[in-house]
Amino acid sequence: MPVRRGLAIIVLLIPLLWTTWGWQEISRNNEQTLRFVDITPPPHEVTGLGPFTLEGLWRMTSPNSRFGGWSAMIDVGEGQFLALSDRNMRVRFTPPGVAPPNIPKASQTGIRRAIYQRKGGGEWEVFDIESAVLAPDYSIWVGVEDDDRLIRIDKDRTKGAFIKVPAMKDWPVNGGPEAMARLPDGRWMLLCEMCGTRRGGLHLGLLFADAPDRSQPQPFGIELPAEFDPVDMAPLPDGRLLILTRRLALIPLHFESALVLADPAKLDPKRPWQAQELARIDAPSLYENYEAMVVKVTPTGPEVWLLSDENGSAFQETRLIKLRLDMAQLPH
Repeated sequence: MPVRRGLAIIVLLIPLLWTTWGWQEISRNNEQTLRFVDITPPPHEVTGLGPFTLEGLWRMTSPNSRFGGWSAMIDVGEGQFLALSDRNMRVRFTPPGVAPPNIPKASQTGIRRAIYQRKGGGEWEVFDIESAVLAPDYSIWVGVEDDDRLIRIDKDRTKGAFIKVPAMKDWPVNGGPEAMARLPDGRWMLLCEMCGTRRGGLHLGLLFADAPDRSQPQPFGIELPAEFDPVDMAPLPDGRLLILTRRLALIPLHFESALVLADPAKLDPKRPWQAQELARIDAPSLYENYEAMVVKVTPTGPEVWLLSDENGSAFQETRLIKLRLDMAQLPH
């Protein structure tokens, strides 16, 4: 029994040792440059993607000391994405293969503070940003960890407001609104990373009839793949939701991702909402801690872009992956 107990403790400590020993030393650098390095996975590892086709994989780097930790991403137009980090940073960038936008160069790339809010002592607040949505009025809504408020940043990006959501008050520490989306019919949805029993994949969500500052939430349960937690979601052209989930696999130690499909038309708050797994990202050359997702509608089908959070670890990387979704292959 003592041997078994000791082995169990070691297994539980592996993730902590991984992130602690792997921390990178931080030296201050404000250089505003990004680099994308192509990664070509071996063909035999590009499997299990179901209706998705891999169109690109890049290692994303910057000498800037505030780069990394990206956990949310939105399409801001002009061919650009805006990524937000769990360190309250933002970066606006043009992904590989996209023509540079016709906007000032200073607006094309910039690693800066995302939300400017000072504490009582004058220090800047550090918001652990986990989710983001660009609303039709071009305001940006942000979900943060360990807080029962959402943050709305106005269109001009000079003002903001905290939107209290009392239903999130008892959500667990490090288990906040990890995924947020606005549905095509105007409803809003939040998924909690670690709420609910999580047994068999059951998680808690909140459904709003309108924007969260204009409606009260309806709690519901969603059944995701067992052991996987939601980290982002986005609507597809047919109104269904694509949900990015992930889990920590121990042998070998790595993050595994699953892309699942859920139909809001079938959501009934009285019973668990069923989601269907579409694909797994678990090959050594592909996997990372993907936390941010953008679905970009194009004439040749939706592009699905995933961005990873390297957790400040020397053993992980910031990776950007581009997938093409064949809508005809989705289950009906």
